[in-house]
Amino acid sequence: MKTDKLEKFIKDHRDEFDDLTPDPAIWDKIGKREPEKPSMNWTAILLRVAAVVVIFVSAYIFIDYLLKPDTSNKIAKNEMLNPEDADMARELMEAQYYYSSRIDERKEEFYCLTVNNTGLRKDIDAELVDLDKTFAELKDDLKDNADNEEVILAMIRNYRLKLEILDEILKRLRAADKNNDCHESESIKM
Repeated sequence: MKTDKLEKFIKDHRDEFDDLTPDPAIWDKIGKREPEKPSMNWTAILLRVAAVVVIFVSAYIFIDYLLKPDTSNKIAKNEMLNPEDADMARELMEAQYYYSSRIDERKEEFYCLTVNNTGLRKDIDAELVDLDKTFAELKDDLKDNADNEEVILAMIRNYRLKLEILDEILKRLRAADKNNDCHESESIKM
């Protein structure tokens, strides 16, 4: 086994390191000293416990608030137990799905046709935003459960109006686009 130079030096000079001995009175002091008892500061402990309790209670309340279903929705669902209201709700959901998909298709085509006409795009977007605000108001009325049938019919009319506006604009844009294509093809032939 290979020995380290430091280890060899310590072994060779051990007597020189052990020439001093401690005072015997030190050993007496060490033996007489009693171990210190840790003092408990009850105020600090109570403050820590209170902080932990506050944290857990606030976390519980916060999570309960986030995960708790809306009670107004429960009330509306309970009031909507009669079959006529259920039919109206189903009709609204079907109309919402149908018109939303059609409106999205029309908007996409509209944006494709108005790439170079940002003024028209802004005007139509503003008009659609106004219709969205009206729809949000109708949705709030529906939550208030005020004459459900009339509100649902107004919401469907809002969807139809939006779709009609987009259809009319697309019809005009397509006609203008066809006229431009005809003029371009005539100029190319000449």
